[in-house]
Amino acid sequence: MLKRLLFGLVALVLGFALIIGIEIMIALRREYLPTEPALKLNDTFGDPADENIRFVVMGDSTSAGVGAIEPANSYPQLLAKRLAADGYRVELHVFGISGAQVADVLSEQLEQAIALNPDYVFIGIGANDVTHVTSLDEVRDDMTEVLQRLESETDADIVIAGAPDMRAPTFLEPLRSLAGWRGRRVTEVIEQVGREQNVAVVELAEETGHLFASDSERYHSTDDFHPSADGYELWADAIYPVLRETVEG
Repeated sequence: MLKRLLFGLVALVLGFALIIGIEIMIALRREYLPTEPALKLNDTFGDPADENIRFVVMGDSTSAGVGAIEPANSYPQLLAKRLAADGYRVELHVFGISGAQVADVLSEQLEQAIALNPDYVFIGIGANDVTHVTSLDEVRDDMTEVLQRLESETDADIVIAGAPDMRAPTFLEPLRSLAGWRGRRVTEVIEQVGREQNVAVVELAEETGHLFASDSERYHSTDDFHPSADGYELWADAIYPVLRETVEG
């Protein structure tokens, strides 16, 4: 009886692994939105007579606006325009690139941000650490170094967000649920590091995940992975109150 039970468990594990492997291959072979030419997101917003602030955004393809179609629909520009509407002259600089992981923010984007000596920084990162299965220790170490260097080498106030809800329609079940679970683990680490470093945290997945699930066709772009223009508007709705409190704090 015990041998039969063990053989059954082994067969179940192997079968699950086979299904996940097939679904990963399907996801890899899907056609995703092009990342080139990149949207030109750097711009200045607001009345020249208002208080000037230099706002830097770092992250992955979502900060680069993939899925937004137009720069004005990207969440960095949405945030900058909301700051401008609240009485600030906003100089926006976006360093996010498609495919970036936390390690890439550290190695490729951080120096550019520090060189500008920004007033405010937003970092949205983690989705590619989910899909690339980056170790949680590496995520923790790299995110800690990013925040510590920003705090020691600039005067910027910082806001961060981890991975969004990763249960995107591009993934079939059970891979979709597995991606969601993995996304929560990565985000927990990023948010914990943020709180340890006393920076403001946006709980992006918690704030917007249920809305994406309720109307996926509206809030996801045509590749069923990146947000659409409406999806980025939801993200801005979640991020802006925390960013505004940081700016006005």
